[in-house]
Amino acid sequence: MKNKHKTFAQKSLMSLLIVLLSLTFLSGTLIGSDLSELIKVYRNIVTIKVNSITVPTDNFVVDGTTYVPLRSVAELIGKEVGWNALTRVASINEPIYQVDALSELLPNLAGYEWKYEGFAEYGHKAILDSIMNEPTKRMYMVSGTVDDMSDGESTKDFSIKLSYTIEGNSLIQTKTEEVMMDSKFNRLTLIQTPLVTGTYWTEKARDKDGVLQTISGQIMKVELNDTGVKEYTVIHKQLGSDYYEHRVIRENIGVVSFEKLFELGNEPFSAGYFLSSPMNVTQKEVTLYFPDMDAQKVWKEVRTLTVYDNEIASAAIFGLIAGTNSMTLSPSIPEGTRLLGINIDNELCTVDFSREFVDNHSGGSAGELMTLSSIVNTLTEFPGIVGVQILVEGKSGETLGNILLDEPLYRFEDLIGL
Repeated sequence: MKNKHKTFAQKSLMSLLIVLLSLTFLSGTLIGSDLSELIKVYRNIVTIKVNSITVPTDNFVVDGTTYVPLRSVAELIGKEVGWNALTRVASINEPIYQVDALSELLPNLAGYEWKYEGFAEYGHKAILDSIMNEPTKRMYMVSGTVDDMSDGESTKDFSIKLSYTIEGNSLIQTKTEEVMMDSKFNRLTLIQTPLVTGTYWTEKARDKDGVLQTISGQIMKVELNDTGVKEYTVIHKQLGSDYYEHRVIRENIGVVSFEKLFELGNEPFSAGYFLSSPMNVTQKEVTLYFPDMDAQKVWKEVRTLTVYDNEIASAAIFGLIAGTNSMTLSPSIPEGTRLLGINIDNELCTVDFSREFVDNHSGGSAGELMTLSSIVNTLTEFPGIVGVQILVEGKSGETLGNILLDEPLYRFEDLIGL
C-alpha cells in the first residue's frame, strides 16, 4: 500500500494511536493508563466505499494495512455500534427497538405528576399527559409549570412542554421552555442501552444559542435504592468545555435529581433540583367499559392499572384514554383528550377534560352516547360515586355533538352488554 511517488506531505508522520473506532471511545472517564505508542502512518491515501458510498472520515495505512473508523463503516451497513468505557468492549449489533428496557425508566400510565424543588427556592411540577405508540417509537408527552417567584410581576413564560421518546436504543428528551432549570440543550439523549455501568455514547446537540456542540454521555453507576428499585447515575459532558449535566434516573419515575454547571461570568457554579414528593404507586384491578364496534352497547373490560396516590378514579379515566385491549371493542375517548382534573364530593364525581374531548369527537348520536356511557358506567363502579358531571376546560354546559353537558349523568344500565 506504500507509494514511493507520494509527496512528503502525503507521507507526513503522525504521533497518534490508530484505533478502529470513531466514537471518541478513549475519552470515556473510566479509561485507565496511557497505552499509546509512536507509529508511522499514511492518512487518506485510500478511498473507502461501502455499497458505493464513500466513507466520509479519515482512513490510515499502517504497515500495509488500511484502518478505517468502525462507526462510519458499521452505520453505512445498518449496524449499531456500542462502547463500554469500563470494560473497554466495542460492539456491533443489529439495531433493536429497545422499548421494553427503556420504558421501565418511566411511568407506564398517564397521570403521573412530578414535583421538584431545588437551588434558590426553585421549583416546578409536571404531569404525564399521554403515552403515544408508533411502530418504531414511543412518546411520553409531559406538560407543566415553573414556580413563579416574582408573585406575577415577571413577563416570562413559566410553562413547560417535554417529551420523552424511546427510539432505537435511546431515551431522548425534547423540551420547550423559557425558565426551567434544566439542560441547555433542547434535545438530548438521556440514556442508552445496554443499561449497565460504563455504557458510553456521543452526539451532536445545539445549545440555546444555536451552536452545535459535541456531547458525551455515560452511565456511571447502577444501583438498587432502599426500596429495591434501580437507579442510574448518568453524566453528560460538553467536549472542549467544563460544562456537565448530572442526572439520577429511577425506574418507573424518570429523573429524580438533576445538576448542571451554570456558566455565568467568571464564576461558574453547580446547582440543580430534586424530586420532592414521589407519588405512591400501586397496582389495582379496575373495571372499565368500552363500546362495541356497532356502538350499541358498552362492555366490561377488567384491567390491572397503575394507581398514583390511591387516586383510583383518575386511574380509570386514564385507562379509558389509553384505550381498550380488546380487538372487538372500540376506544371511547376522543384522541388527544387530556384529563385536567377530577374531584369526588357528596357522591358526585366531577371530571374536567381538555377541549379535545368535544372538538375531536367523531360525532353521531350513537357514538356520543357510547362515550358518555363508557365514562359514567366506569366511574359508578366505585363505591361513593353515584353521578358524574363532565366539564370541558373547567366549564359546564358544553355540548358533545347533540348532548348538552350541563347536568350530572347517572349510570346507563340499559347500555351495558351482558
